[in-house]
Parts: sequence; C-alpha cells; structure tokens
Amino acid sequence: MENEHFSIFELAHNALSYRHLEDGYVQFLRFNESDGVPFNSHPLYRAMAKTSASICLRFTTQGKAVVHIKRYHQSLLAKRDDQVLDFAALYGRPLDLSESIDVSIDGKLSHHPLANGQLVFEENQEITIHLPLHHQVGVRLEGEVAPRPKQQRTLLLLGDSIIQGVGIHHPSQDLASRLGSLLGVQVINQGLAGAMINAKLVQKLELAEPVASILVSVGTNDWTIRENLAEVRGEMFALLGRIRKFYPKVPVLLLTPLYRTDILQDKRMGSFKELTQAMVQATRCFAGVEVADGLSLSLRDAYDDQFLHPDHRGISFLAKSLAPLIPFQR
Repeated sequence: MENEHFSIFELAHNALSYRHLEDGYVQFLRFNESDGVPFNSHPLYRAMAKTSASICLRFTTQGKAVVHIKRYHQSLLAKRDDQVLDFAALYGRPLDLSESIDVSIDGKLSHHPLANGQLVFEENQEITIHLPLHHQVGVRLEGEVAPRPKQQRTLLLLGDSIIQGVGIHHPSQDLASRLGSLLGVQVINQGLAGAMINAKLVQKLELAEPVASILVSVGTNDWTIRENLAEVRGEMFALLGRIRKFYPKVPVLLLTPLYRTDILQDKRMGSFKELTQAMVQATRCFAGVEVADGLSLSLRDAYDDQFLHPDHRGISFLAKSLAPLIPFQR
C-alpha cells in the first residue's frame, strides 16, 4: 500500500509533500506541516493552507486508469469567541471561491465540476489534472500509469490571496501555473489568503528540485489592517532576513502590491504609495533582492471582484509581464 502512495506522489508536480487520508486517499501539500504555528492562527489560514493550490498530476496511462476525487469541507469563518481578525468583514463583500477541476487529455483542456467523483482515462493518454486552488481534496488512483518528468528548477511563490489564486475559477489559469509554463520550472505556491507580511510564513524547503528563485507578493492586506509604516518596514525586514537565512544565495523578486480600486484612500498607516515605499526601503538592506512595480503590472479593468483580485485576464497579463523579470540562480 505504501508503494502505491509513493508512486502517486511521483505524479504530483508543484507539490511539497503529501499525507494519507481515510479510504486510501492522499492529500498533496504545499506547506511543511511541522511549521504549523502561523497556519493555525486563524480558521481561514487553517483551511487555505491545506489546499493543493497549483499542484497538478501529470502522467501517461498504460491501461485504463481511474482517478477518484473527494472533497473535504472546512470552515473559513472565525467563531464568535475567537480573538482573530474578521477577514470577511474587512473584505466587505462576498468572496467568490467557485472553481473547477481542470483536466488535459493529450493537450485538450476541459473544466470539470468540483465534486466527489471519478475521472476515467483510456490507455496511452497524456494526462494533466489541475487540482483546486481554494478547496481541499483527496485523490486516489486505480490503474497503471507512468509519471511524466518534473522540471529541474523550482520557483517559490510567497504571498497572499492573489498568489494563492483567489479571483481565478479554473486552476489551470492561476499565476503559478502560468509562470511554470512560461519559465519551464516547478512552482511551489505558498500563497495564503489573508496573509500579511510575516516572517514566520517563510519555510525551509527540502526539495529534489532546488529553489532557484523566490517571488514575494504581500502588503495589500497590511495596508488595510496595520497601524503604521514602521511596523511594515520592520516586518518586511524580518521576512527578507528569514529568506536570507534559509536561502542565502537565491535571487528574490519583491512584487509590490497590485492596483486596487480604493488606492486613493488614506488608511491609518498612510497612503498606498507610502506603503509601497516602506516595503521597498526594507529590500535595500539585502543583496540579491530586486523589485517589480505592481501598479505598472496591473490591468485596471480586469478584476474578478471589481476591487482587488485580478481575473484570468489580469493574471495572464501579470504572468507575461513578470516572467522576464524573475531572476534565477545560476
């Protein structure tokens, strides 16, 4: 039985590890479970950290094969007595997390409803299954398949809901998947909905394909929640310091916050421009950290919620613009 689980992990691209669920199902992970403190501090973090965002299964069938999908539900909402931020109230509108499971058969992509069920494949087909961005699923495989080769370099994405994929309803269209395709790399998506600038979100990853570049995209949540710019500078300094502790030579690109429709408002800490300046100031203390201007990489008319989260068109533009700016370790 253990060999079966090991072989199914061999099919998983952009995955960090896996864990066993009941009835032979496996859940693919993108965070180290041992570093769980920041991911257990809020119900939204707990739920979103267990999603398989940007992870896909790639294999060639050697006979008839069946992939079973099982959904697992977990609340995103804080309980009445929880002393945590009410992200739903801060966001101020319904959050549309509807999405599909995307399946490519011999290069032909289709979108399937996200539901308990099975995907059936015939012999000698090249298959890619894009797992959900915002929902937890388990996977079980029946049949003979052969894994497809994985990329030899890894791009690590650290960020908030935009990195995780909120605003995208087909997982094959998210930023990590697009960057992976454009750059020919494995992409570990450690975006987390609701995340703020927090050094504890940076994990030391042990990967067969080493981390060769890191993209960091945070700050938009800090602008609406934090009290002052000094706190932003301090947290950004700590985050970059922890990256340098674990990845001393790996190039880093900081993507400053993207356009949002309330950009001209002043928050408690100050203006949006001042937020960006505070973040950039922290990068000057570290070698090998470059900056990409999020405002110049934003389409102003391509937002899923007409407010904050880019839709598939905005993310496509962002990926094509970002790809040539991402530096890789030689």
